[in-house]
Amino acid sequence: MSEIESLISLGRMVDPIMLNYIEKAELRFIPILKHQILAGGKRVRAALTILSCETAGGTPSIALKPAALIELIHNYSLIMDDIIDHGELRRGKPTVRAKYSDAMAILAGMFYREALDEIVDDCPKPFEMRKLIRNAIKETIEGERLDILFEQAGREEEYIKKHKYTNVSLNLYFKMIGKKTAALIKAACTAGGLAANASNEAIEALGAFGWNIGLAFQIVDDILDIYGEKTGKEKGKDIIEHKLGNIAILFSLKELNTKEKVELLNMLRKPKISKMDLNKALKLIENTKAKEKAYNLGRKFINEGKKALLSFQDSEAKSKLLSLADFILNRAY
Repeated sequence: MSEIESLISLGRMVDPIMLNYIEKAELRFIPILKHQILAGGKRVRAALTILSCETAGGTPSIALKPAALIELIHNYSLIMDDIIDHGELRRGKPTVRAKYSDAMAILAGMFYREALDEIVDDCPKPFEMRKLIRNAIKETIEGERLDILFEQAGREEEYIKKHKYTNVSLNLYFKMIGKKTAALIKAACTAGGLAANASNEAIEALGAFGWNIGLAFQIVDDILDIYGEKTGKEKGKDIIEHKLGNIAILFSLKELNTKEKVELLNMLRKPKISKMDLNKALKLIENTKAKEKAYNLGRKFINEGKKALLSFQDSEAKSKLLSLADFILNRAY
């Protein structure tokens, strides 16, 4: 087993815990509730919580429920995200909404939220954990709201049309991905520090690590959306969904000439993007240096995150955290 496979296996230690809390439901509802978890996933956030706890001097066992808590929040957000985006595939399999309907997916998400409240009661430092996850969920919701408002077409609701962004700066992009993605990854590392009963300084350092690698995580997700083949999702899904909040798209718009820039924006603003439109958009983006620039940016955040761990003593757990950071940057899925 490779080091990365070992790290993913570590994160999957939380699966039985998550299943235990969501199986407290009516028998015929359980398959719907289990679908998102059994569909797989890298369990990066869970692994981060466990390794952060160990790095701060705790034992893996005390981090398992906090890790399950964070991972279930992530899966909860994916169910809701797929409802919002009408997602059909997730991890190469039908989404909860695609398999069981939007109505059942909404109910599953609501059940997950209540299960989270049960898990947090059983975690170390439940008061602090509850505050942590409450803030992380609020941040994730605001990030999702911004992401929707960055879409250039496809939604006719009055609020969205009124508040839609037709131009997205890099600072605004960082604000969105910070809330949508980095906030929960920061919470994953912070939860590990809380479980270990670490000092405030150690918890802040773990949070800084999580924040920076969280930004890199979303940057790489954006790159894989445009260029990747092994993600389990449609290639160019962000283009199909009219999203302007993708770093590869933003970097390409800065590099394209005026005619090409207008062409790409016009495609994103079409009510429906055809296969031909998608291929044209991908070709325009792929003819720029957006991929290289995006990876360089991701690498900058990874390196910044690693610096935050310098204050911790060298250990196997710290070494694995650093390896996990490298995996986030170099992953192909």
